[in-house]
Amino acid sequence: MGIIDIHTHPQWRDPINEMAEMLRVADTVGIEKIVVLGGNLGFGYQPSEAQVREINDLTAKLIRAWPDRLVGFCRLNAGHAPAFLDEEITRCVCGAGFKGIKLAVWPNARSSALDPVMQKAADLRVPVLHHCWYKTVQKYEGESDPTDMAHLAARFPDVPIIVAHLTAIGRRGVEDIRPYPNLYVDTSGSQAYSGILEYALDRLGADRILFGSDVPGRDFAVQLGRIHGAAMPDEDRKKILYGNAMTLLGLA
Repeated sequence: MGIIDIHTHPQWRDPINEMAEMLRVADTVGIEKIVVLGGNLGFGYQPSEAQVREINDLTAKLIRAWPDRLVGFCRLNAGHAPAFLDEEITRCVCGAGFKGIKLAVWPNARSSALDPVMQKAADLRVPVLHHCWYKTVQKYEGESDPTDMAHLAARFPDVPIIVAHLTAIGRRGVEDIRPYPNLYVDTSGSQAYSGILEYALDRLGADRILFGSDVPGRDFAVQLGRIHGAAMPDEDRKKILYGNAMTLLGLA
């Protein structure tokens, strides 16, 4: 099995050609499948209902073009009405075959606005990937940190939640999420940060870590270098690079 990248975003100015180039580069480093999380498409972190549909329509279009290479996640603004959220998740997951749900910056993970989304994820047995970052400055409105993710995990212990950006949450974030077995983490977040993956392996175990690049904001090669350069058993490396993603996405 080739590598699965759990964290990528499509470009929207020329999406088909840009995705073709992304996949060409992925081929050079052994990445077989990439998860398309949707992008803001210039709409910011609080897209309207129509804009949410446009984001997910682009993901569906890309998946139709490369059904063997791309996996879609339903991008949502959880601040919308529960009826719309239910309808959009159903359209994306049940109708278009998306494998998960993506939540970004707003609203915060502690907000009860997320509850309908999380309950739907539980009903459909799909994971939720949620933006997460520890910051002292330039924090976005509603942006969640690992303590917020722990709060969400405690409310919905049956939903697998992928905390984005290992290198952005750091050791403190690893400790915050460690007590909650339904919290996973992807390895994206910065260009060069040695030692954090080994720390996460020691504290969380390989079963709770998934490879993610955050392409095109980052790049495949450097992000993979973090995995290949870390000291770990080959079996753990396989779990991180593709095994855990196969299980969570139902690809096994």
